[in-house]
Amino acid sequence: MKFYLLLLLLLPLCSAQQFNIECIGEDFMMVNNQLLQCSSKVQQACYTRDNGEKGCTQLENCSKKGWTCCYSNHCNA
Repeated sequence: MKFYLLLLLLLPLCSAQQFNIECIGEDFMMVNNQLLQCSSKVQQACYTRDNGEKGCTQLENCSKKGWTCCYSNHCNA
């Protein structure tokens, strides 16, 4: 019985997983070498695009043409 109670207490913790990554952000207008702290329920990666734009994105964008992704903190510096 104690096992089931423990399982019920841990279930919300397991289902509320947050993915965190720190990436460098840069665009052509206002952001220049800014540290971004990205947090989401969906796993993210740091990216650099062919046009020099940098930031955080969902993994599905990493397969797009012109996008280069990496998966550790500050890896797109």
